[in-house]
Amino acid sequence: MSKEIQYAAETRKPPESPILKQSLGALKQSLSIHPILAFLEGFDSFFKKKKRALINNEVLFTPGENPYFYIVSSWALSILRQTPTGEKKEVGRAYTGSFIGEGVLFDRNQKDVEAVAIGEWVSVVMLTKEDITYLETQNPEKIITLYKHIIEIGNGRLLESWKELASLYEMNSKIDQLSKLGEQGFKDIVDHISKTIHVDYILSIEQHPVVPGLFIHKYNSRFPSIWPINQKAIGEIQAHAEIGQIPSTGEILGTDENDSLYILPLKTRENLKGFFILGKKNHGSFEDTDIRMMSNIAPLLGSMIENNQTLADKKAMGFKQASI
Repeated sequence: MSKEIQYAAETRKPPESPILKQSLGALKQSLSIHPILAFLEGFDSFFKKKKRALINNEVLFTPGENPYFYIVSSWALSILRQTPTGEKKEVGRAYTGSFIGEGVLFDRNQKDVEAVAIGEWVSVVMLTKEDITYLETQNPEKIITLYKHIIEIGNGRLLESWKELASLYEMNSKIDQLSKLGEQGFKDIVDHISKTIHVDYILSIEQHPVVPGLFIHKYNSRFPSIWPINQKAIGEIQAHAEIGQIPSTGEILGTDENDSLYILPLKTRENLKGFFILGKKNHGSFEDTDIRMMSNIAPLLGSMIENNQTLADKKAMGFKQASI
């Protein structure tokens, strides 16, 4: 066991609290649901030495060679992947009972993602292939059960990954097709996205092409007859707006305080072109797959806004020259 793991376990042990006790109770109840947690309990004294505690936003690992197989024993990890443009995007989350880096068990140590702690009391069990080999000598039957569970979950992940890729391809193709219709195409894209990712409504807010920091409500799927809205979004959305899921305060056009909102920035390279505000009524939650899909198509939507603004400028210049 490395000094780093010893230090983390000794110095970051969370204090006893009602919240912690509830978390431990929930963990014990989930043993029947998560076979891997039952596996950990079977080797309790061994795994205590292999546990590492993390604080909120602490990086567990980055892309590269890494000899550890990780089991999330409490709370959750955010899994991030770097895009070709250098941005980090969340591609998934590993919750209590999940595992990451199972390739280590089959001599594949390379990791292509980054894992970051979500919450104040995240803990993971860190195992090497040598650790698993040792456990095989202690209880072969339990290790076989573990392997079966890993293979089953791995196959399920692969299937879901293919489904997600197919949905993303279909979404990108649809956006590419509708983007050729200009402003009307953008309206259809908003409607298509609303149906595909199962949100109650979408607001589109654009950065003014000439005035920095000025944002305009361009479209609201709750009021499709008002197109375009073209109202200023002063005091509601700014360039430094909080990104991600937030509770509605009722200040943003067409939302109320019971809504859950997801603020998605639309950029071309590093230039902010606007925001999509995805809304769910009555405190609805956004699924990880929907968030990943929106994050992937956000640059394409940003490019469409830029193209529409360019076309509008050319049209305006044409009218101006014709009137001279």
